[in-house]
Amino acid sequence: MLLHVDDLKALIERVMADKDWTLSTLARRSGLSTSTLHSWKSGDRATGSRGPSPDKLRQLADGAGLPVAEVFEAAGRHVPAPMDDEDERQFLHLLRTLDSADRAVVKATMRAMSERQRS
Repeated sequence: MLLHVDDLKALIERVMADKDWTLSTLARRSGLSTSTLHSWKSGDRATGSRGPSPDKLRQLADGAGLPVAEVFEAAGRHVPAPMDDEDERQFLHLLRTLDSADRAVVKATMRAMSERQRS
């Protein structure tokens, strides 16, 4: 069952209740700091205006044993498409063939695309 957008607080509370975990236990299992989880649980979704990073949301999903899509949706974030090892290898190969100026263009383009997905 997916939660409503921006319901990361409720998701964290549900995980803690269902598993009878403390915030410290969830932090340890996910590799996130207790202060990060506390800020999300208190409704302050991140230290910046962008919200939780995809990497931290993945850590939460892994640590809590939840589908990545459920955690991303609860945080009000676009769910990234899965990338297999072969796709990643091909992207890196292509990136390594570029000079530094073209890499900067690719990086800026990817950053802009990522930001667009966040809004």
